[in-house]
Amino acid sequence: MATEIRLSFNDERVRVAGVSHYQEELLAVVGEAGSGRVRHETGATLEPEPENPHDPEAVKVLVAGRHVGYLSREDARRYGPAVRLLAEHGRVLACDAVVGGRGPDATTDNLGVFLELPRAPEALLEARALVR
Repeated sequence: MATEIRLSFNDERVRVAGVSHYQEELLAVVGEAGSGRVRHETGATLEPEPENPHDPEAVKVLVAGRHVGYLSREDARRYGPAVRLLAEHGRVLACDAVVGGRGPDATTDNLGVFLELPRAPEALLEARALVR
């Protein structure tokens, strides 16, 4: 099992992509709260997925050990170097996350996931310092 690493200065909110395919997993994470407006604060981990047939630079997102989506291609390019570097050293990038959605003004019943991460350049610098 990889050691979870939380980086400093989480100044960016990053939306997780592909969550429409993982609604059952997200509902399991939020439990009964999933029936109305949802704002569930939790943690997430980011793992490289080099065997992904659509994108070998894919970064999957897990919440409570459940696969709930991916970083967008753009965000995977930005954060992938830090995620892969940590993984090469038996570590996994962990961060705060919010599962949320629904409510009276929502345009879909789907839940979304938002990650609190440092800016990508700082994430890579800190990851490099941690694996020395």
